[in-house]
Amino acid sequence: MYFYQLLKLNRHLLNKNEEEILTYFLTHAKKIQQITIREVAETFFTVPNTITRMCKKLGFLGYSDFKEALYITTIEEQSFSDFTSLDDQLVKTKQLLNQQTIDEINQVIFESEQVLILGVGLSRLPAEELHNYLQVVGKNSHIFWEPHMMRHAARKLTKNDLVVAFSISGETENTIEPVNIANVSGAKTVSITGFSQNKLSRITNFQLYAMTSKVVIDGIDVADRLSFHYIGNTLFTEYLKKYYSAAFQGTI
Repeated sequence: MYFYQLLKLNRHLLNKNEEEILTYFLTHAKKIQQITIREVAETFFTVPNTITRMCKKLGFLGYSDFKEALYITTIEEQSFSDFTSLDDQLVKTKQLLNQQTIDEINQVIFESEQVLILGVGLSRLPAEELHNYLQVVGKNSHIFWEPHMMRHAARKLTKNDLVVAFSISGETENTIEPVNIANVSGAKTVSITGFSQNKLSRITNFQLYAMTSKVVIDGIDVADRLSFHYIGNTLFTEYLKKYYSAAFQGTI
């Protein structure tokens, strides 16, 4: 797991006080979402900057990055064995969705001049569905399957544009590369990935996670994308409520 890999590499860099703080976090990992940096600082009679410095020594970007990684690792340890039924996947995906993040993404969609949607393999199915949704409400949405065209489209983006990238593993280079290009172009980026720490989620401005089951037959990924469809549908439904209310009044 990503969290413990960083600990293994960098834990020796911590001093005694930082080691005690880290132990506190590990002991209270199940409650990590409710723990604020100020509360921990007060517990150890120190300042928030001490905790931020500890997180960076371990290889994280800061406390928020550390907190997210620990939370995801805790959930993985508790629940990965349960991700076998579609019902469980949808329930757990719903639990992972943060309304504030959904609202922030939809605001960016609303304000964007164009939206580039990425997805390869079976992930192109929920990607295409979201693309079609956005076109219905008049958004300038584009979708490409061929890697060269994905990179080409990303180069043409500006700070007024948005990229939404789907990937179960979050490690697909054909998806990561155009997102990196979009970042350089100044566009905002959203990742929709399986529930793990991954390259794609670490390079995007907004992250959404879905519960999925890994299914590979003869080296081919055949895992269902139902939870991805659920996230796309949730985004679109919330978008309609806020920016296209006529859809719920029978006037379109």
